[in-house]
Amino acid sequence: MNISLEQMVSIFRLNGGMVLADVDIAAFMGVFLPEFPAGKRGLPGVDLMAVPGLEALFTAAETERASGFRVLKKQAEWLCGRLAVKQAVAEVLGVSPRGVTVDTEPEGAPFLAGYKATPISISHSGDHAVAVVSTRKGCRVAVDLEQVEAGRMPHVARVAFTPREIAELDGASDAEWYRRWTLKEAYLKYIAKGFHESLKKVEILNRGICHNGEAVAGIAWETPEFREGYQLSVVWQR
Repeated sequence: MNISLEQMVSIFRLNGGMVLADVDIAAFMGVFLPEFPAGKRGLPGVDLMAVPGLEALFTAAETERASGFRVLKKQAEWLCGRLAVKQAVAEVLGVSPRGVTVDTEPEGAPFLAGYKATPISISHSGDHAVAVVSTRKGCRVAVDLEQVEAGRMPHVARVAFTPREIAELDGASDAEWYRRWTLKEAYLKYIAKGFHESLKKVEILNRGICHNGEAVAGIAWETPEFREGYQLSVVWQR
């Protein structure tokens, strides 16, 4: 890792035989797109093929694809998510990170091209993009990251939480609301449904994770401490 990459990427070992890579999106932009002020990512996308240095981290096909996004924010998030995958996979498999590429299933779930037996998951929010890679072949994993915004949950609750969940969360802190929300989103990724399944079909209750009213077996989950102001949850196959 060169100095700039060390400033952008942090690697963590998680329970369940997983490695998490965290990429600081603001630091990434400071290195490769310094002409754009911090927080001003709602600008039109740029030609990333002309940005020096990206070729050391990404294939030409990856940079070209990211260039196709219309908004700078989406470009930065997509590249940083891929960078997180590359660094986590390099840690797990001992391969060159630049050669690690991601493909997607028809419903959008990501997988490693050439290493499909090594499960991955990607998420991003605010100034961070993360990827989780399982060290256990064939054992699915899923991660969700959200930046905590005070006062947001009452609006989310109407579309994301069932009456049973809302009753249990009465008087709970923002952190607990976000813990359950990220667990819900991570589980939907775990079953490779994403936006194709109603959030209310998955319940995060005191007794565990329920899907279609039934407790889910064969999985484990954790909400490890992450960065201040963020909530991260991981679900994995036992």
